[in-house]
Formats: sequence, structure tokens, C-alpha cells
Amino acid sequence: MVKDKRLLILVLLVMVFNSQFVFAAPDKIYLFRHSEKQAGKTPSLTVLGAQRAQYLLQLVKQHKNVQLFSSNYKRTLQTAAPMATYFNTAVKMYDAGDLASFKSNLLKLQGVVIVVGHSNTTPELTALLSNGGINAMSEDEFSRYYILDKIRDKTPKDAPQYRVSELTMDFNN
Repeated sequence: MVKDKRLLILVLLVMVFNSQFVFAAPDKIYLFRHSEKQAGKTPSLTVLGAQRAQYLLQLVKQHKNVQLFSSNYKRTLQTAAPMATYFNTAVKMYDAGDLASFKSNLLKLQGVVIVVGHSNTTPELTALLSNGGINAMSEDEFSRYYILDKIRDKTPKDAPQYRVSELTMDFNN
């Protein structure tokens, strides 16, 4: 009888431990394109771009904790920097050339995730995460961003599904 109870407790503990992985997936994902950049091979942000990077805080500051990702380019890191400071968190790098692997890694996370990318990678990653079609972003488009909200009515065995909101920030410098 004691062995049966121990076995039952062990099985329940394993189920509870594993359930966190079954249910793991961010509740909300923000996808931003880097802010306005200067010309050149490895450009910094313009003054307007630095102002926009600060403005992004208005869109995410209601969250207590976030996980913040950026490609390893000066302009994306500078765009992410004000959020990293505000949330007192490190910016984690991702490989913009391997979005499929990045998607897999993102879907293992929980909570709120923010990703700063590029005009080509931001819509592409949004499409990968949402399993839907997303319109291309032009090289001079900096106001469009995406919020993906996890749809909660799926059973645990299903891959997470997201509702996509394509928004334009109301940024007036």
C-alpha cells in the first residue's frame, strides 16, 4: 500500500513537472523592426531612431518582466537598449539567418517576449510563429509592428497558436 502511494506521488510529480513544458509558449510576443538608421555598412540609429526606440517603452512597459531578443546588429541592439534598461534584463542574441530554429527556441519560453529584427525578418518571423501570411515590410517602414497573443482554448498536445495584431505605432517625434 505504501509502495503504491509512493508510486502514485512519483507519477503525479512527473506529470506536474512535464506539464510546464507541454504548456510552455509565450503568452504574448512583440515583434518590432529596428528604428530609423543612418547610412553605411553597420549603421547606428539616427536621432529620430533613438527617439522611436525610447517610444517603444510606451508599448510594453505595462509588463513586469520580459525576455528580450535582438539580432546582433548595432541598429537592433540600440533599438532594444532602452527596453533592456527599463526591464533590467539582458538582450539575448538570435541568428536572423535561422528563424526556424529561433521560432523553436521562442516557443519553449513563457511569459512576454520582445523581438527586435529587420524589415525582412520581422514579418517572416511573425508568419512562422502564427502559421499565417504576413505582408512584406518596406525598407523605409518603421512604424509597423506585430503583437501575437496566444490562443488559450487549445489542448496541451496542440502546438501553440497565436492571434496576430498588425499595428502602426502612433509615434510623433
